[in-house]
Amino acid sequence: MNPARPGPTPLVDGFEPASRADWTALAEAGLRGRTVDDLAMVTADGIRIAPVYGPEDGQPAGLPGAAPFTRGAAAAGAIPDGWDVRALVVDEGPEDANRTVLDELERGSTSVLLDPQAIGIAGPADLAAVLNGVYLNMTTVALVPGPATNEVAGWLLDLWEASGVAEAERRGHLGLDPFGVAARYGGPPMVDTAALDLVVRARSLPGVRALEVDATPYADAGTSDAGQLASALSTGVAYLRALADHGISLSDALATLSVTLPADTDQFLTVARFRAFRRVWARMAEACGADPAEGAVYQHALTSAAMLSRRDPWVNMLRSTVAAFAAGIGGARSVTVRPFDSALGRPDEFGRRTARNLQLLLLEESRLSAVIDPAGGSWYVENLTDQLAAATWERFRDLETEGGMAAALASGRATAEAEAKAAAAAAAQEKGLVGFVGGGDGRAASGSS
Repeated sequence: MNPARPGPTPLVDGFEPASRADWTALAEAGLRGRTVDDLAMVTADGIRIAPVYGPEDGQPAGLPGAAPFTRGAAAAGAIPDGWDVRALVVDEGPEDANRTVLDELERGSTSVLLDPQAIGIAGPADLAAVLNGVYLNMTTVALVPGPATNEVAGWLLDLWEASGVAEAERRGHLGLDPFGVAARYGGPPMVDTAALDLVVRARSLPGVRALEVDATPYADAGTSDAGQLASALSTGVAYLRALADHGISLSDALATLSVTLPADTDQFLTVARFRAFRRVWARMAEACGADPAEGAVYQHALTSAAMLSRRDPWVNMLRSTVAAFAAGIGGARSVTVRPFDSALGRPDEFGRRTARNLQLLLLEESRLSAVIDPAGGSWYVENLTDQLAAATWERFRDLETEGGMAAALASGRATAEAEAKAAAAAAAQEKGLVGFVGGGDGRAASGSS
């Protein structure tokens, strides 16, 4: 019989126990008269970032796949297939766009995100040409929200039907986001009858989400993290109300919504952004009367346009890698990485290839999706998630009290808030209080003020 093996040696054996006070005393001995609190930072939302965290600062919020879904919408996380690698297609003209679509799908992208305005899709024949040769029963097709999205979404529904794709095999995101389009392009923020009719057409398609809540217009304009998430949450509420008024049940309405959030070089805030939004969305859905299980939101990540530099575009590869990494461990179900040369114009083949391959490296070599909620249990991330969720909910309540997102856009309050936050970030940058990351439009700051 083999002798019994000794148990593992505790890691603390041989070390004197140390308290937070002991660490603080040692740290302040080297700070030349400053205190540990002097090392703390405060974000644009007033969230305090401490120099060090302990178990008293944050604990895991529930389990993966369980309401309020802070730790992910699915119990298994992204195992076994990873997140959806969604390629952005912005080539000019249907023929060039089609070549890009086919190339992306052949070389590792698992879905495509078409920008109808950039491509110049002017009719159903153009859309059919862009998707020529694509196995529509196997490929998710998503549309970037834009002024003509209603028409293009209708053509996509027609194309699936004309191609004989079974209803259960149609997968896509129609990109209907009238508030987001109004925020980015101008015009009245309203859910028109045409969009609602498209939602009704898509109700029988379990793999199709018709309405999109896109937070990137607010992020690109300079709105703070809590402001972005609150704007998206208020937009979602407005869409749910419009769908209810159109005779669509709450369950069906929640199932047709998806959300796009920005991912940027602030790794931990990006992780917290996705986790906090799942929590506040689930709370909103439950307050509307939904079953807790229906509060899991589909999240798409789109890397920030503002963080991309024109002068030294090569460093954008590193920035995009950090952003994609953070979105992946934050629980995004699909990720689109803007090519590193996007700030210079339309990306070339090399730019698209690096955008795609950096995700494939994260998934297939780093095995990032093989761990369920990798950030779960991090005292810093859990604390940051808690604070961001609380700040978002408070801002959301203010928005709703003031008339909701439609009123904020129509009155100009949303624009004024974004400009004020952007000006404050620029002022902090001038004083050296934050580090600047970007060069695309000069409105992306990394750090805290």
